Order: sequence, then C-alpha cells, then structure tokens
Amino acid sequence: MLRSLILAMPYLFALGAFSQSVTPVVISGCGGGSVVPGVGSVQFTVGEPAITSATNGTNMLTQGFHQGAFVRVRLNIKAFLQGPWTVSTPPMTDGLRTGGWIPAAEPYTALGYPAVAGAGGETVAPAVLAVTGANAIVDWVYLQLRDKNTNTLVVASCRALIQRDGDIVATDGVSPVTFYRPSDNYFLSVQHRNHLSILTLNSIALTNTPVSVNLTNGTVATYGTNAQRISGAARMLWAGDVTDNEVIKYAGSANDRDPILTLIGGSVPTATTTGYHPQDVTLDGTVKYAGSNNDRDVILQNIGGSVPTATRNAQMP
Repeated sequence: MLRSLILAMPYLFALGAFSQSVTPVVISGCGGGSVVPGVGSVQFTVGEPAITSATNGTNMLTQGFHQGAFVRVRLNIKAFLQGPWTVSTPPMTDGLRTGGWIPAAEPYTALGYPAVAGAGGETVAPAVLAVTGANAIVDWVYLQLRDKNTNTLVVASCRALIQRDGDIVATDGVSPVTFYRPSDNYFLSVQHRNHLSILTLNSIALTNTPVSVNLTNGTVATYGTNAQRISGAARMLWAGDVTDNEVIKYAGSANDRDPILTLIGGSVPTATTTGYHPQDVTLDGTVKYAGSNNDRDVILQNIGGSVPTATRNAQMP
C-alpha cells in the first residue's frame, strides 16, 4: 500500500491534489432549553454531549459551549395566617416552634399536595428554627404558580416557611422563595394545611430578580369574594379547615369540629392534646375543644357564628 502511494504521488501533485489551501473553522455546538410541565427545565446541546448546570441558589456553573440562563423566578411573599394571629407585634405567634413541634421535613408531600416542577421533601435546619423575634418560624406553607392564561393550571410548586411578621422565606430562613420557571406572568397561590387557600386575582410579572407580593394589606387583590379574613387593616388566610378540603364546616358530615373532639379523647371536652396536628387551628401546639383560646370556636366564628350549619368555602377557581 505504501509503495503504491509513493508511486502515485507525482501524479497527484500534477493534478494539484495538494495545492488547495485550508481555512481553519471552529465547529461549535448549539442548543437551547425548554420547560417541561411537572418536571422542570431541560437544556440540550447539538454537537456535543448534553450538559448539566449546577447552581447554589445565587450563581450558576455550566460546562461547554451551551451556557444556560437562569430558569427560575424569585419572590418576596408576605401573608398572614388567622390561626396564630394576634394584634401584638409581630402579628403572629410561634407556639409550634417554641414547643418544638415544627417538623424538620415539610409535611405537604405526605398530605398529598402535588410537587410540580419541584421535587418536594424540603427540610429545615435546627438553627433556622432557633431564630426568635419577628423572623421566628410559625409553620410550613405550600405555594403554587399557575399559568397566566389558565388560573387552574399549576405549573410550579414549592414548600416554604412563614415567619411571625408574615414573610414567607426559603428553608434557609432568609432567602426569597424560588420557583424553577422562566420569567413570565403567573398567578400565585398561598396554601396551608388547615387554612383556606388564596389565589391572586391577577397574574404577576416574575423574574430572577425577587418580586415583592404583599398579601396582608389589600394592595394585591385576591380571587373571589371574601377570600381573606379582615381584621382592621390586616388580611389573612381563614383558619379552621381541619379536614383540609377547602371548606370550613362546623356541623354535619365531614365537619371540622368533630375531629378536634375525637383527637382529645371524645368524652371529656376540657381535655387537651399537644403536638403537630391539623386540629390545632390556632397553631399553638395544643388542641383544645373548650376553654380559652380553643380551636373549636374559631371554626364557628368563621362560618358566621350564629348558624352552625353554614359553611365557608375557599375562593379558588
């Protein structure tokens, strides 16, 4: 083979086979990204292997030609829960925290709340639960982003922490809440395991730069009629949805009052039980059916206080 090539070289040179110049060309990859409902975002490249981006919540590191942009939006959310509400400052109590009842792992996955574009299973460190004062943790909350064109379509969810002053923060106790969605307009829903859910009336423009959404003072309208309980200038989520079915009910089948009596024993209405229970409407760590600051009265008051068969429904589409 080598001998044949050597013999042929003069002929090849005569034809000019080696007389053409070659210009160096860099062939780089190209790619893009797409949001997958219920999963998150997918990035891809053409021309080299797919690349995974890593983020520590502030910075992003990628490798190769495709440098992915941030696919997330962040919010500074403020809301109040009626259960631990007080007219003092800060406006909510933290009895669950001081009693050591707040679980280290978020409770919503076990309760059947869907994880959309977020895996769930968030945890909180003991140091975060040791914080006192206005930034002390009251409880876990569940948040949703919904499609700007269809307010029933959930496109992302996360589980976060609510503080005594109403600030809703990430599990580190200080950072804004993050959803892994691209910048766009979204409806926002705030939910709690024994309060009625609320949803913003209008979609909100969200970006990677934290956007403030205050649901405590009426500056952000909510969907429906009387979606929030009003106390003076403050607005809060209605308490008493012990059965977590988006209806507060005092009497009749599947009401929210009977589970309280059942949990404390069913026969002695003055008995109490401590712990992290949905029957603890006031979120103080103690379930009470009778006496001061009991959990039953809140349910009766929130359906109107005079007609025990009345109900109050969450204002959700």
